[in-house]
Amino acid sequence: MRKFITTILLFLLALLNGTADSLLAWFLPRWRRTGNELAARLSHTLHHFKPEISPERQEAMRADIHRLRRALLLWRRSEVQRLNIELREMYLNASFSHAPSWVEALESIVVVLVVLLGLRAYYIQPFRIPTNSMWPSLNGIVVHAVDEIPSFPRRAWDKITLGSTYVDVKADCKKRLLHWRDERYALLFTRTTLEFDDGSQVKLPASSGTVLQYLRNRGKIAHDSTGALFTIPFDAGETIMRARIDAGDMVLADRISYQFRQPRRGETFVFDTRGIRTSGSQQLRDQAAATHYIKRLCALPGDSASIRSPELFVNGRPATEPGIARVERALPPYGPEGYHALSPVRVPGAFLTTGSRVRLAKPWQFFLGEYLALGDNTTNSLDSRYWGPVRQFNVLGPACFTLWPFTSHWGRID
Repeated sequence: MRKFITTILLFLLALLNGTADSLLAWFLPRWRRTGNELAARLSHTLHHFKPEISPERQEAMRADIHRLRRALLLWRRSEVQRLNIELREMYLNASFSHAPSWVEALESIVVVLVVLLGLRAYYIQPFRIPTNSMWPSLNGIVVHAVDEIPSFPRRAWDKITLGSTYVDVKADCKKRLLHWRDERYALLFTRTTLEFDDGSQVKLPASSGTVLQYLRNRGKIAHDSTGALFTIPFDAGETIMRARIDAGDMVLADRISYQFRQPRRGETFVFDTRGIRTSGSQQLRDQAAATHYIKRLCALPGDSASIRSPELFVNGRPATEPGIARVERALPPYGPEGYHALSPVRVPGAFLTTGSRVRLAKPWQFFLGEYLALGDNTTNSLDSRYWGPVRQFNVLGPACFTLWPFTSHWGRID
């Protein structure tokens, strides 16, 4: 019995020592850090080169590793220093322990990638918000015109803290903008490619909607009497864009919560756009190509919903959930209109129009529950009003945390 209790106490002491050594590694004395590193290195060598080591040598190595770890456990400095010299000469100079450093580095990288991909696939998935459909609750990519580009230290600081990129592009000759398109790069980022009549291109780290709005404000894009869009040429040396482009918020979606609880009205959630006709309108076409949307969940399966601006009515009563109520109150920085329905004349085929009332299917109807997804920035949000409800198989999970940039939005998402 005494031996059993001693074993348990030693195990707990080893566990506490190991945890402390991991968390406080840089604050430990040098002899203890080198001892821990040597024990880990010998264990790795024994595991990695096991087929090349005789059974007798393996037992000897295990005994030596045990001696070293016991000395570390009991904080015996002189013994750890002696074993550190003795075991390094005995084992780390052996031929079987000379693994190329690039092999060990590659192994570490592979392990990290596997862990990250596993987290992304099953637990947490990052998303970059390209548009301002959830503003001011969450930021999309925003373009701010500037008079001059600041110094490098200021640009570097803004890049780290705000995710800002400064752009200063001028026309090298007289040219007219012909086409533009959104592109995805580095998995999480959106950029716009502008194509000119001289064959040149300009790539800007923003969605096409924000870039076109910037050009409209500068009078380089306009509409004629029929509503057709036309562009104004740039003269040689004229500025195409001089601006600070703030990156959209990078949010983390929790992919596992909905496996244990039902979605809640009023929370922000992420869903994919499979089977959703996100044609939208000409004003919102920069949002149509996205593979994932982030909106506020405004009605649950079985709910009826209607909009009488500025309020959203659910089951005949104004919705009172905090996230929805902030939009309904229409106080700055939220838009002055609150929620508003679409005109059936201006948006033919819209799902939620002025005076209409929709009911969402319950899970036992058609075997799929339906959810109403609306953006907080309802004047610039391609959402369920246009293309209808989100079905259960599209839902990924709630947006739980704004990871970057480090603005007022950083932290938990409500």
